[in-house]
Amino acid sequence: MSELLKKLNEYLNGLPIKLQDHLHRTAKLGRELSILHEVNEEKVFVSCIAHDIAKKLNNDEILEESIQNKLTISFEEEKSPILMHGPLAAFWLRKKFKCKDQEIIDSVFFHTTGRPYMSQIEKVVFLADKVEPKKVESNPDLLEVLDVCQSDLDLAIFKYLEMKIRQLLNQGVIIHPLAIEARNFYMK
Repeated sequence: MSELLKKLNEYLNGLPIKLQDHLHRTAKLGRELSILHEVNEEKVFVSCIAHDIAKKLNNDEILEESIQNKLTISFEEEKSPILMHGPLAAFWLRKKFKCKDQEIIDSVFFHTTGRPYMSQIEKVVFLADKVEPKKVESNPDLLEVLDVCQSDLDLAIFKYLEMKIRQLLNQGVIIHPLAIEARNFYMK
């Protein structure tokens, strides 16, 4: 695991500072949530550091690289290529960084949309990305989700997805079906 983290940290040095800062804030919150919920802290930390490594690319580059690597691309992902940054980052983790840990790979792959039956690691990574301090600062509605993260990861996932899906509907933009499935799955 330390070799993987070393390679990722070297890679991070070449990313834009704003993206590096987001990854570090997400990893810090991920670490706090994993301690609180007794989830594997090391796997969460590595996943948080890696979750947005493909975001250095623009939408056209994400789509092009996904096609080149023969990744499955849904209609929604083709229309909104940013949705592919998680799957592409997961692919890179396997191929470029030689990660063999499926929990880490899945956490990175599904961090954008969520999915039903997420592992505890996936849940923490998903939420840490969504409610890291800078995002809460720019959207105070996320404070409620952050508060719920302290006691109930499933409810926090539902609250976040409920809020996000409503926002996307109001904006008239594409919603990934996995986000809807996850919202329905985590509804209590």
